[in-house]
Amino acid sequence: MKTPAFRSRRSRGSLLIVAMIFAAVLGIAITSYIQLARTNLNVSSRAFYNNAGINLAETGLEEAMWSINQMVAANPDAWDDWSNDGTNAWRKWEGYEFDQNARGTVRVYVTNYLGTSAPSLVARASVDVAQGADLDKWILVTLRKRSKFANGLVAKESIGFSGNNATVNSWNSDPDNNPATPAVPYSDAVKKDNGSVGSISVSVDAVLVQNADIWGYAATGGALPKVGSKGLVGPFGTASGTMDMSRVSTDFSANFDAVTAPTKSYYVVGPIDGGNATLLSLPRAGDSADADGKYYYEVSQINFNNAVLTIRDDVVIKCTDASTSISIGGGSGGLTINSGASVAIYAPGDVSIAGNGILNGGSTTLTANQPAACQIWGTSTDDQSISIAGNGVLSAVVYAPEGSVKINGNGDVCGSIVANDITVVGNATFHYDESLGNMDSGNPYGITGWTELTSATQRATWIDRLKF
Repeated sequence: MKTPAFRSRRSRGSLLIVAMIFAAVLGIAITSYIQLARTNLNVSSRAFYNNAGINLAETGLEEAMWSINQMVAANPDAWDDWSNDGTNAWRKWEGYEFDQNARGTVRVYVTNYLGTSAPSLVARASVDVAQGADLDKWILVTLRKRSKFANGLVAKESIGFSGNNATVNSWNSDPDNNPATPAVPYSDAVKKDNGSVGSISVSVDAVLVQNADIWGYAATGGALPKVGSKGLVGPFGTASGTMDMSRVSTDFSANFDAVTAPTKSYYVVGPIDGGNATLLSLPRAGDSADADGKYYYEVSQINFNNAVLTIRDDVVIKCTDASTSISIGGGSGGLTINSGASVAIYAPGDVSIAGNGILNGGSTTLTANQPAACQIWGTSTDDQSISIAGNGVLSAVVYAPEGSVKINGNGDVCGSIVANDITVVGNATFHYDESLGNMDSGNPYGITGWTELTSATQRATWIDRLKF
């Protein structure tokens, strides 16, 4: 029996409708997939150019950092090709090429480029994209001079405490960050629990706290510090025999750069041995200061008992005896630095300061000058023994990368010490001066803040400065 023609045509019509619906669905799916792929491509492309913009901005910042630290190193070519107005500097780099015919430009503006105060850097990187909106990336970086004295006691090898009464804490002798204002002497009223000891050694004996009280922080290059039953590491209130683990770290690092005496024209005198009274009070009458306002003296050694070397102005002393550079002893021997004066001693040989120790600022209490007013620089490239002891106030900074430093005093030791190894004996109490974190010692600048400026409000301060 034959199928009626109208039923055959109806079947063919249904199949056509189904085919058309299927084709429509397939077309929608393909269109959606293509749109999704295009969207993903655009997102990926924007992400790529965003990263390219950040990298370009940081490239400009690195160029600025190079110029700043070359300026610190007295390179006369540090700011070649930069424009400046005597206070601020700026420069543009352009012609950077990226994929898909995109091109980049970066502008950098540097405030206080000569380093009279801490510089700030702003980079604006622009990426001109062939398709889509162009991209701008802005980064603000703040700087400060790195300090060799950013911590209290720092050693390449070990730091050890012996006895039951050693203490480490901190205070800030210059809380307003203005050396022109009077120094704040240490006292219980201003003490803080930010004292710090650190060794880069990975040895298990890197930091032997034993029975000392470390009111602050302890760090090593690998192993945990060792604390005795009467010792502690942590903030005020930490129980004996314990360490606050938020104040302990095992990834400490530090640089121990060699130092040399400044290249200057020195008065060659000495030795300072007590036999010549005119050398026990520096600067001498009639001597002239260098252009930097300091008096420079070269001596073979400082070696006397029961006498006092008094520093009345800003003085630099370069010792030349590689065996014994400084030996001050006897019941009344000492080094006194008058208020407002300072001394930096460069010593290639052993150092021993005993007797009345270092009286920095003429105070019989606790330091009328900042510890930075008394600097002892160990210039030896081999073993060097440095012993600081006495009954007076020991207020100083000591930097001796190859030095073995021993602190043994009945009074208070204020400042910062960096050495190969450090031993604190008996009743010594060490107060780290937090203001020493601002003491640059000729070091380069380091980054203290990195901020991407994303809003119009954040960019408003800099937008006119970066229109060059």
